[in-house]
Amino acid sequence: MTKLELIMAFLPIVFMIHEYEEIIMFRCWLGCNRNELKRRFPRFEQFLARRGHFDYSTATFAIGTAHEFILISLISFCAVWIDAYQWWFAAFAGYSIHLVVHLAQWAIYRKYIPVIITTILTLPYCVYAFVEFVKASILSPFQIFLWSVVGIILTMLSLLSAFFLISKFQQWQNKR
Repeated sequence: MTKLELIMAFLPIVFMIHEYEEIIMFRCWLGCNRNELKRRFPRFEQFLARRGHFDYSTATFAIGTAHEFILISLISFCAVWIDAYQWWFAAFAGYSIHLVVHLAQWAIYRKYIPVIITTILTLPYCVYAFVEFVKASILSPFQIFLWSVVGIILTMLSLLSAFFLISKFQQWQNKR
């Protein structure tokens, strides 16, 4: 296994390290911060409330994370196995932009949010992986841009399907 393939194989692990903070902390954080969210960001709080995010159990939220983990794992391991580096780069770009969004959330909220510690801890991996990928000259700068756009679009679509699964699981859980 080459160094680049090892970096690629680590993406699902790095992803889950980040997601564990979110899974573990989100319920408590939402409960403790709902009034402040309502006061400072009333439209955002209403958006979360209308979609039932305050009602999600940890298990419900973990369903969405599992969905994303399975996708990123399949893409990473298939990319290494069949040398489909562009697909890995798309997944990597989606994950990296996901971290940038968390940094923006933290900057706006100006307090701890249940993703920021592992966002900061996994950013060096992203920088290192990007530098090594560029040094390998597998994709041209235009292809890097194109596959980044593909990755961002696919990440948004996968998040929509993850939230669909979350809502179905929440409905099932509420009926029990």
